[in-house]
Amino acid sequence: MAKCIIMSNRKRIAIVAHDNKKEELINCLKPHRTVLAEHELFGTGTTGSLVEKELNLPVTKLQSGPLGGDQELGSMIVSNGIDILFFLVDPLDVHPHIDDVRALLRISQVWNIVSATTTSTIDFILRSSEMNESHIRNVCHLTQPKAIIVKNLTKPKVSVQEPRIPIVNTKKTRIQLPRLSPERKQPVLQQPVFKKC
Repeated sequence: MAKCIIMSNRKRIAIVAHDNKKEELINCLKPHRTVLAEHELFGTGTTGSLVEKELNLPVTKLQSGPLGGDQELGSMIVSNGIDILFFLVDPLDVHPHIDDVRALLRISQVWNIVSATTTSTIDFILRSSEMNESHIRNVCHLTQPKAIIVKNLTKPKVSVQEPRIPIVNTKKTRIQLPRLSPERKQPVLQQPVFKKC
């Protein structure tokens, strides 16, 4: 049985953007300022400060992503403190905290929250009629897994191999190495590599 979580008409929206995506995020959010004003906003580090400054809306600011902000948001998602995640990831840049980014996106999927990683999706969500209505989301991972019954199994045959016994030279004979050809006076390693001109 899935757990039903009710999102109220006042949504809790987390807003995150990597450095090269912050301007794109602000340009996407500005036309939706009136919609966002009706909801509770959260943001990591400079993204939260930037949204607060540019849109003149209150934003609860968390730590910067590399300093644990992504993990803070993940914790809030698990405790049902976030309903929607807007996360603009820069796919063309290297991020030292990429594991935190992946973990946050994974948690948003596990807990089935509304999430967007592109400005087109953010725009679509903010234009939705469901933004100002309560909504039920199902979290299916909380159900017990069904047992699978497998019939007619045969045991696999296991072959036992004889242990390998190393061959030991018991006669203490010397190994003969091939002799050098008569044309080659010196071993290869002792020949000069460069000739003088």
